[in-house]
Amino acid sequence: MTIVPILVVVAFAILAMYLFLNKKSDDKDREGIVRDILQKDALAIDFGDGRSVVVKLFGITPATEAEMLDEKIFSFLDETLRGQKVSVKPVQVASTDVMSAEVRTLGGEYVNAVLVRQGFARWHVSEASGDGALGEAQQLAQSQQVGVWNPAIIQLLEDRRNSAGELSDDDIANMEVDPDEQQTKE
Repeated sequence: MTIVPILVVVAFAILAMYLFLNKKSDDKDREGIVRDILQKDALAIDFGDGRSVVVKLFGITPATEAEMLDEKIFSFLDETLRGQKVSVKPVQVASTDVMSAEVRTLGGEYVNAVLVRQGFARWHVSEASGDGALGEAQQLAQSQQVGVWNPAIIQLLEDRRNSAGELSDDDIANMEVDPDEQQTKE
């Protein structure tokens, strides 16, 4: 008997053992309670072990501060999610304390898509290109001109860009907009 078949079998056994031991246990849906709203796209969720895990909503980019929707977004998240039980499907697990995930209410509503459908966020295509629900939600928000797709907000940002000279998109995103100033324009 030659040594090559034995080495192949040993190598296969080592590979199988490696894959078995390194299989992520966090790739299945988990239920937890939303303890806090950390950011417009991040929640603190307790999965029953008494400590909160930071769950970033996968596949979305929330409205910028300049789009003046922060108060509405936080209010919406607080009213619909704080203290509620949710289902979390991890997509990327950075550590035991941080993950990116798809979050659904126990009624089955896809929270990530709801934020996009309300115009509170945009579909992050390069991160979640295969997520058709996010794409459909964005098309609906655009057609209804809600949130970040509202023509008044788009015009206000464009006016700011034009009056301030040549600004980058990052400069625009970090601008402060005074709602009183917009009312005096009208």
